Amino acid sequence: MSHRSVAAFSALVSLVFSVPDSATGQSKTAVISGRVVSADGDPVAGARVQLLNIRKAQATDSVGRFRFPDLKPGSYRVEANLIGMSPLSALVTVNAGELKDIEFRTDSLGQLLPTIFVEGEPEPQVLRILSTFERRMAHGHGRYITRDAIEQRNPVKIMDMIRFLPGVRSDCRGFVCQLRLNHDTRGCSPAIFVDDQQTHITVLDNTPPSAIEGVEVYRGPSETPPELNNETARCGGAIAIWTRRGKRHDP
Repeated sequence: MSHRSVAAFSALVSLVFSVPDSATGQSKTAVISGRVVSADGDPVAGARVQLLNIRKAQATDSVGRFRFPDLKPGSYRVEANLIGMSPLSALVTVNAGELKDIEFRTDSLGQLLPTIFVEGEPEPQVLRILSTFERRMAHGHGRYITRDAIEQRNPVKIMDMIRFLPGVRSDCRGFVCQLRLNHDTRGCSPAIFVDDQQTHITVLDNTPPSAIEGVEVYRGPSETPPELNNETARCGGAIAIWTRRGKRHDP
């Protein structure tokens, strides 16, 4: 595998076929199988493949294959991880008795190729790669506010939703609110991120809820993802905001 491929783990995801599987057709369960290959098409053994929403995982075999049988019909978040590369997640939907075979491919140029090729269809379908927010939410280590929840509550400020999350303490006087996400004796304020860039807590008041796609709240280092877990977050926790303008589908 080329050195440049270590920069990212991208995918060409091919649905080789989508037909009833004889083994699953009787019990009305489904199967998601596939393989992980290099940019040159060589099999990648030992890659970790997970179904995030039901917490099933396995390593690819000597020919790069994986297989998840006996699945209930529905949508599954499939994530492939390889040491030295960023993980790639995709959303795969299966019906009762259906087998879907997919392919994750490392790309030496570090580019995402989010395409599904379905046998018998003249045009490829766009594969919805999961956003960073969706991936983190799937692991469930923090507290999350989705776009749907924001629209339902219709808050004046996003702070009005954050400060009522379980475990969050706030002291609001006038137009200024102080947040504490944990009981650290140092009483640190949380680290604040907007679209993966660290910023000041005032953005919680200055960013209109209509512009926000999602919010992540982590109480301390045991919950906070490594990429957000700086010195401030280790003391006061972290809040990450994803704006609709900055919405991305990177792995």
